[in-house]
Amino acid sequence: MNTKTKFRDQRGAFIVIFALILLVLLGFAALGIEAGRWYLVRAELSKSVDAAALVAAKNISDPHYDSKKLAEEFGYENFHGGYLGSPASGAGTVVFTASAIDSDTFQVTGNVDATAILAKVFGISRVPVVAIAAAQEAAKKKTEIMMVLDRTGSMQGRKIADLQKAAKSFVDNFEKTQDQDKMGLISFSTDVRVDFPLDKDFVSTIKGKIADMYASGGTNMEDAIDQAGGNGGLRDQSGLPASSKVQQYVVFFSDGMPTAFRYTFLNQGTTYDSVATNVAYAYTAANCRPQNAWEKSGMDVYFYRPDVPAYSYGPNTHTGDGLPLGQSKSTCYVGQAGTTRWDIFSTSYGPVPGFAVDACGIDNVNLALYTCATARQMTLDKAQVLKDRGIKIYVVGLGTALDIDVDFLKRISSGDKYLFTTDNSSELTGIFNKIAKQIKLRLVQ
Repeated sequence: MNTKTKFRDQRGAFIVIFALILLVLLGFAALGIEAGRWYLVRAELSKSVDAAALVAAKNISDPHYDSKKLAEEFGYENFHGGYLGSPASGAGTVVFTASAIDSDTFQVTGNVDATAILAKVFGISRVPVVAIAAAQEAAKKKTEIMMVLDRTGSMQGRKIADLQKAAKSFVDNFEKTQDQDKMGLISFSTDVRVDFPLDKDFVSTIKGKIADMYASGGTNMEDAIDQAGGNGGLRDQSGLPASSKVQQYVVFFSDGMPTAFRYTFLNQGTTYDSVATNVAYAYTAANCRPQNAWEKSGMDVYFYRPDVPAYSYGPNTHTGDGLPLGQSKSTCYVGQAGTTRWDIFSTSYGPVPGFAVDACGIDNVNLALYTCATARQMTLDKAQVLKDRGIKIYVVGLGTALDIDVDFLKRISSGDKYLFTTDNSSELTGIFNKIAKQIKLRLVQ
């Protein structure tokens, strides 16, 4: 038998050997791929139990929270059924178990099955994965919170009572940490009041201020948000090193739309710091959302002066150059209070469409619609200033589509997760407590 014949006779053996080697190689490749998947599942499960244990430890002595339930909920938020291909339900789905192992220490265990893909060829369909973490209570990150609450006329009755209950419950969540954290309170209608400047040891005083709130007046959102980041509010941390910064939040509540803004106005040669406020005789118009000509015709604009006692109204809204009667180039309203120049007409917000900066006697309808539009844009601009400083803004809106504009409120907030709306004031306590819980969770991440 020659060499060529021998080689042909052994080709079958080579094929068998090659097939066996290939099978082994594929097995190792499958095992490597599956090991990578299992490692990823375990890594994510470990991060979830670490975070859950830390949350539980941070709140282990807080009477407002069930630390066991809190830890398990936080675990499922980070690793839910079906995550990374794990079973979505039934046997092998993720399970978190939390327990206190000491007065200041919490332990969390996570169990889940990693689902095999290539390894199924070798009869392996699932691999159990376990992760355990324990955390001890320690000092959390400090925080600063400004509550900004609507006390406008539309809040009268049950709504203001439910808001007061919800806001006081929110404050109670931080009773344990008020020696380290800071909180302040701003309430607004036509006027804006810093009821409690940002400070420690706030619970008792802020709850008292909340109880004293009464509902009346327009909706001056922009000034309220502006003052949340001004004197008595959240400090500007822009120039501080990261290690020196604290986490800052605004919790903003309203049941309507902005109807007023604060700016300077020149009347008979004197500059006034005033609030231009839209006053309407129809409900939807009062929300700066007029629906028909009759509602538009019922609108008017007045000036409120923050520098004088409450509800004292300053220069009238008869527009013009603002000079004294004898010097004014305008003859509008001679013998009355004179003309008023709106300084804001000369800014990026511009004058009333179709009118000059110093136009005299702009009709009430156009002036009121301008007030609504400008108040809205100023509110968004002031909110953006805070967000650019790293401040997170929670927004709670109360009302139907005729009362609130959800898209507008979302633009004020720091995003979808920071916006809550309801048309039932009895739900406010649950919403405010949920926000408090989220703030506390974020403080330990």
